[in-house]
This record gives sequence, C-alpha cells and structure tokens, in this order.
Amino acid sequence: MPWWITEQPVPPDAHCGDRHVHVDHQYVGLVADPDEVTRKPEHLFRWAGLEELDGLAMFADTRLLVGGLFAVVPMLGAGDLDAVSMLTSLAGDVQS
Repeated sequence: MPWWITEQPVPPDAHCGDRHVHVDHQYVGLVADPDEVTRKPEHLFRWAGLEELDGLAMFADTRLLVGGLFAVVPMLGAGDLDAVSMLTSLAGDVQS
C-alpha cells in the first residue's frame, strides 16, 4: 500500500495528448538489505537513498515529502515513532 499519494496537474506528454493529472505513489520500506531480491518485481522499481535525491527527477511536492520522510526514518526504524505520529509530523500537524 502506498505511504502517500500526490496528484499533480501536468501538460500533454508522450503518454497523453491532453493536460492531465499524474498520480504519484510513494512507498516506504525499512529493510536490512535494499539489494536483496525476494521475487521478480511486477514493475520496475528501486530504492533510493537520501544522498540520491538531488539527482532524481520528481515533482517539488514529492521532493518536499521525501525530505521530511528521511528525517523520521531513523526513529521509525528504531520503533521510537508510530505511523500516526509520522504522518502527523509530515503533514504539519494539520487537524481535520
């Protein structure tokens, strides 16, 4: 299940001749070995580390969320932060 989904209006491109909305699914995984393969993936996918972010093409909103996520990953991996607290911190403590 995606950790976060963003929708970004984009101009026509090679996939769609009209303005449309790109839906960006972000996934989070805490793994001991990011290179271990447990089965053949259904879609091309790879993990990216914090040091790689500047070289990746992504929407500004996605880059902002990913930067915030990397700030809490160590706490999440250590069990010092639960998922609700993590999402609340990244959303800026917005109350619905």
